[in-house]
Amino acid sequence: MPKVSLPLLRLLMVEDDPTLGQSLLEALTQQHFKPIWARSRLEAEALLWQEPFDLFLLDVRLPEGEEAGFELAQSLRAAGFLQPILFLTAREALSDRVRGLSLGEDYLAKPFALPELVARLRALARRGEIRPQTLAHGQLLLALERREVRYAGELVRLSAKEYQLLELFMIGPGRIYNREEILERIWGPGFESNSNLVEVYVKNLRRRIHNRVIETVRGLGYRLGEPV
Repeated sequence: MPKVSLPLLRLLMVEDDPTLGQSLLEALTQQHFKPIWARSRLEAEALLWQEPFDLFLLDVRLPEGEEAGFELAQSLRAAGFLQPILFLTAREALSDRVRGLSLGEDYLAKPFALPELVARLRALARRGEIRPQTLAHGQLLLALERREVRYAGELVRLSAKEYQLLELFMIGPGRIYNREEILERIWGPGFESNSNLVEVYVKNLRRRIHNRVIETVRGLGYRLGEPV
């Protein structure tokens, strides 16, 4: 009989345990997946737009907190990502399972058997969706593939960094980003600046689009403002 070629499934795997993460990376690669490993919610959100994914495999407890995996799933759905989510976690309480299944499509408790995980991922992939082509917030629209911004139907011309900053806020609507996180996400890990660089770019976005497009949360940082 001819050998059946299985499709290569692109998987964003969010797991902070280095031993388990490495084991999953190697095992899933052998099972015709293309796993991309993020060790935190922050790292996962940075990877989301680098390439399309077919599936998300999320731990619940992450460096950002006990509920960070649930919060990441909420932000994925809010940003328009429709790919299936499977939670892989040591949290076995009924309330956690119910919450996980309300935010994603499947929930598997640790410890687990690899064949079962693979079977569940493949079942979910058969009903997967693609990542969104646009993000909308009130009259503000981002066409992601074209990297085009429109406000009230009018084209808004932004620099590369201005666009990246706006995209960051629109991916995580309602989430507060502090100055240090913005510098790391937009200018790269280890970037240091004692100037008001972030403040200048936020001011530029407000001037180019609307003065309420980004809201200042005193003492905490910035977030996407109410739709205008």
